[in-house]
Amino acid sequence: MVGEAGRGSGTSLAERLNALFARVRWTDAHGRQREYSTAEVAKAVTADPTHPATLSRSYLAMLRNGSHTNPTLSVLEGLAKFFDDHREAESRPITVQCLVAQEDPEDALLRERLAGHQVRKIAMRAGAMTPAMREQLLKMIETFDEDGTPGTGAGA
Repeated sequence: MVGEAGRGSGTSLAERLNALFARVRWTDAHGRQREYSTAEVAKAVTADPTHPATLSRSYLAMLRNGSHTNPTLSVLEGLAKFFDDHREAESRPITVQCLVAQEDPEDALLRERLAGHQVRKIAMRAGAMTPAMREQLLKMIETFDEDGTPGTGAGA
């Protein structure tokens, strides 16, 4: 999700890039947080010898405004490396996958539902079961769903 800027969530590459520009900042001599400019990022990506990407300010601007949407892998690697190298230490790593992945809504729902300790324990136990045992467990859960107990069923 780009909610934590740079993560999937169904947004465009331009939106993910702009979210990274907004989140990954540097501190000036007066202690103010500043956003990197398009030109600064393009220059830094091109100057970095750890990858083959070269990137002009104008091309990066076109990626940011959405007029170009299919950069090469080396450009994505260079951008991901720049933002990862400059992110706050406690924030999640920024990878090429963060720039290109569209998060599946079902993945988000799964993560949300697995957030509870008890749910994770049940899932871990179910993962260790035989297929026949999992089938029996699913039948039991379906029985609970039919019961109409609040908090169960597909909408829960």
